[in-house]
Amino acid sequence: MSCATSKLRPVRFPILRLGVASTDNSNRELRANLNKVGHALGYELGTAVKCQIEPSHARLLGLLAQGQLDAAWVPPVVALDCVEKRVARPTLALVRQDATMYHSVLFSLDNTKIKSLADLHDVRAAWVGPESASGYLVPMASLRTMGVSLFKAFSKQTFLGSHDAVTQAVADGTADIGASYAHFDPADTHRMVSASWTEHKVDASFRVLFAAGPIPSDVIVTHRSMYEGHQHALVAAFDWLATRPEIEAARAVFRCDGFRSCGEEHLRGLGKLIRLIDRPTLD
Repeated sequence: MSCATSKLRPVRFPILRLGVASTDNSNRELRANLNKVGHALGYELGTAVKCQIEPSHARLLGLLAQGQLDAAWVPPVVALDCVEKRVARPTLALVRQDATMYHSVLFSLDNTKIKSLADLHDVRAAWVGPESASGYLVPMASLRTMGVSLFKAFSKQTFLGSHDAVTQAVADGTADIGASYAHFDPADTHRMVSASWTEHKVDASFRVLFAAGPIPSDVIVTHRSMYEGHQHALVAAFDWLATRPEIEAARAVFRCDGFRSCGEEHLRGLGKLIRLIDRPTLD
């Protein structure tokens, strides 16, 4: 596209390959919005942007390792794997609730006998997934640091695949406790401004047993071979996207309010915390 030539921006890729993970590859709305984002970024960068939907974050990590993706949207734990394996580096942090950090909360129904961590004995726990920072790893690591016996605490642990499913499981009583994300007021860290159940409009009253964090938000990582100038160009393109009508499509895809430039320091605190527990690696 001739518009990029006048901007003198270096273009490394005949095609810039951007990957996202979704178990619903047939989601027409997701694909349509992702294509809008790709077309807009391609116009600004002066290259074709090929957006592809993969079934898992493990698949994204594998494609990055093979050099078949140039950038990908991944959760912070997968981004840590990318850094540790020297596959890719964090380049853009997703902004939610005007922040690039959030918290994990362990919660129960307000009207149950589980009122505090002292009541965690033979309870049924609902988690998001083994790679979810707020929905599994951070609360488990935090419980360990607080001296809670994980063996005694849980009679059953189930991975449900989404924050919505975890919240609903606690609401309908199929799980005694669950873990998910929450945002707190920076000026008053005791005041929760939103949580998974408020965003998903779950009709139930929950009790927060404890909050852990902060946790870095999801990131867009770029392949280790990407020239620094092209990383800057990609960041600039996302900044430009924020001024365009297509930003609404981007918000729908990435479930965020915007994007901010970031580096490995964005993940540092999380890396220290999750070393406290064993977790499966993404193959």
